[in-house]
Amino acid sequence: MHGLQDPSNYESLKSKLSSAAIVGHTTATTARLWTRVYRDGLWHLLVSHRPLDHDSYTLSNKSIAQLTTQHPDILHASHTFSPSSDLTHTFEIDGLLANTRYYYYLVADNDRPEISRRVELGGNHDYWFRTLAKTPASLCFGFYSCHDPFSVSPSHDGAWSHFLDALDDRKADFVIGGGDQVYCDTNDKSRIQDVWQWLALNKNALIQNHRHADGSLDKPALVAYFTQLYRTYYRIYWNFENVLSVYRRYPQYMIWDDHEIMDGWGSLTEKERKLKLRHWLQDDDDEVNYELVMLMFEAAAAVYEEYQHCHNPGPGNNLSDLPQCQWDYTMNHGEFAFFVLDVRGHHDCEPADSDHKLLGRDQMARFRRWINAAATKKKKALFVVSPVPMVHWNEKFVDTADFGSQKDDFMDEWGHSSNHAERRIVLDLLLKRSHESGMPITILSGDVHCASAFRIRQDNRFPGARLFNLTSSAISRAPAPGLAVAAMQKSANIDGYEGGRFEQLYRFAGENNFALINADVRDGELSLSANLFWAKPGRDSMTQKVIWLHKPGKQR
Repeated sequence: MHGLQDPSNYESLKSKLSSAAIVGHTTATTARLWTRVYRDGLWHLLVSHRPLDHDSYTLSNKSIAQLTTQHPDILHASHTFSPSSDLTHTFEIDGLLANTRYYYYLVADNDRPEISRRVELGGNHDYWFRTLAKTPASLCFGFYSCHDPFSVSPSHDGAWSHFLDALDDRKADFVIGGGDQVYCDTNDKSRIQDVWQWLALNKNALIQNHRHADGSLDKPALVAYFTQLYRTYYRIYWNFENVLSVYRRYPQYMIWDDHEIMDGWGSLTEKERKLKLRHWLQDDDDEVNYELVMLMFEAAAAVYEEYQHCHNPGPGNNLSDLPQCQWDYTMNHGEFAFFVLDVRGHHDCEPADSDHKLLGRDQMARFRRWINAAATKKKKALFVVSPVPMVHWNEKFVDTADFGSQKDDFMDEWGHSSNHAERRIVLDLLLKRSHESGMPITILSGDVHCASAFRIRQDNRFPGARLFNLTSSAISRAPAPGLAVAAMQKSANIDGYEGGRFEQLYRFAGENNFALINADVRDGELSLSANLFWAKPGRDSMTQKVIWLHKPGKQR
């Protein structure tokens, strides 16, 4: 390639993930298990409710036929891993027992001399997960957002070790990753390359190497190149032991935010996206720049599907038709239901339809059907994941500081005036459901690199509603300074929502943090609380704040 590096050498100074496992959507009888191997070929997944009586050495000397014969109750699946999927695959496991720990192993058969390391995952019995109860009346789950160990110097994984300890201590059921699980931008080149700065500097060489004789771009080749770049970020950002320990044990539910694509994706106009690639040392054709930006989005979406969304609930996406892709999803666990909103895949600040800038019309229709469904109305509590908070920053500040480098950050917010029409629809749906069904609803958010908790009210029309917004961010990104609390929303009337009011319950900035949510139904009574944890890296102890969202015996 003339003047252009091989994409497999991108960020060659950083160590990268080779093999790993992520436990995905798990129920009482099924589980999804995402895996990556260090080399291609046929690999076998073995799942057992008892650890196999072998260490890595003795296990590696057994054939798959021997293992399955000696352990007749073992669950066995196989897959031929290929570079076309970056050596990843998500296994679908069924026939499991409820509320049971399962150990899993990824092994190559012993008739393959080219495989020097046969037992890739599980040889030390550290790879396990637990299924949920058949109809769970209680849940404990973790929530985090904004994983960026390279935003600080020296690099470190923030609060992940404390997160693992808390999940283990509370015997958590699963974890929700609320956005920005990787950062493809924003960091200084000395720590890790910003992919958009790299593209601005290298677009001429890319165009020269990927242009047809008629002058048009070779789009499939460019998407393939960009896909390699985005894969690199996942393999670098997830290559931290405490992160992998959480991923391989606790079922993970993930949703993207802007940094899996581009800082402020959806809050930049078409003109601003064209300008993103302008560089005074490069030839600039704004239309070609825009083509490159949209091809980068295709690649970002493909890798998000490959590394994150594929182990969420629901079917996969047809990536050849991005406008029709569905990134939002739902899940039900006993007395509790979840809707995970996608605020990036269809986010566009420019459409004439001001009611659907963040979610898009189709997603809003799905959300409306879910909140009004008979099954949803019967639940004891609902949880809605919105990567961007419904309320966090002072909204008058958001509307007056939306210029320069801060413009896209504040236009991302539900509290920005350009998004008020859409927020009114969502708040009406949530408050009405809570009021009519007598259930608390909690919005879980990230994005803002500090933590907060609010109750959202509209007592004139929905006096019985109990709606909350809990924000926890960031688990490893450099946190906003402690002074940021001055810019957070205080208890006040809601701009653009007549009769609405925010009631501030807590606010915090300055350290990495995460949350655990505890929901329990006993004798028909719901107990619901959120624990915010924070700790500086290297400290043994954590500080926590308990925020009660619903106490037994209290008026709903």
